[in-house]
Amino acid sequence: MPTVTAITVAYGSFGVIPDMVRSLPDGVPLVIVDNGPDDGLRAWAAQAGIPVRRPGANLGFGRGCNLGAEGVTTEFLLFINPDARLEPGALDALMAAAGRHPEGAAFGPMLVHEDGRPRYKRNSYLLPGAKKPPRDPGPEDREVGVLSGAVLLVRRAAFEAVGGFDPAIFLYFEDDDLSLRLRKAWGPVFVVPGARAFHTNGRGSAPSAATSRWKGYQWARARVHVGRKHGRPLPLLSALWDGISHLVSPKSWTGAEHRDEAIGRIMGALSMSKTSVT
Repeated sequence: MPTVTAITVAYGSFGVIPDMVRSLPDGVPLVIVDNGPDDGLRAWAAQAGIPVRRPGANLGFGRGCNLGAEGVTTEFLLFINPDARLEPGALDALMAAAGRHPEGAAFGPMLVHEDGRPRYKRNSYLLPGAKKPPRDPGPEDREVGVLSGAVLLVRRAAFEAVGGFDPAIFLYFEDDDLSLRLRKAWGPVFVVPGARAFHTNGRGSAPSAATSRWKGYQWARARVHVGRKHGRPLPLLSALWDGISHLVSPKSWTGAEHRDEAIGRIMGALSMSKTSVT
């Protein structure tokens, strides 16, 4: 019986999902949550024998992951973005790390981007004042403050114990929030240098003014929400100031995409002025 189930959340992702699926080791079951309109993914998945859960609306990343995890009984859950690909041996390395650290709640690989440089998440808005770990973590597993949700191996019992991803977050900061809650309620989280995955970081879709503003809007709303939740000072004002700073920066004078995202951040922060964390 498999000990891990892979879960991915799609939205217009048919162009990249087949490569991701081919990177999964044989025998690892996959659940796809399709948040978007059908782009050919569903017929392809049916032919490949991969179950697709269709919520009928865009749930966002975290709620989509939660839906994908419902009913899964394997010991581990592997959340993986559609635009990520495991390098050979990556999952074995993550599982081996989980065996070495039974106290650990979650494990993440080094992420290799288009420039070929492996990286891991070294800091977070939710970790004020924390000393950044070195860019090169060394060869051994390293306990870290937060992990990236692009590729994330989690003990199912730990994931269920904290209630999964925060359903109030549509996009952004959901992996930081989950990491902190896992650490508090269950145990440490580790980056595993021996595991690597390629990640295009969402650059497959063509930029547009509407997309840039939407991303900025969701980023600011998520930042205010997690800031309030984890006790950061003046989260609304800091998110609003961030958007204004981006808008008046030189990049906005020459780059429409940067300017549109800054406008979205300002609008997102303002939209949170009458809400509070629950």
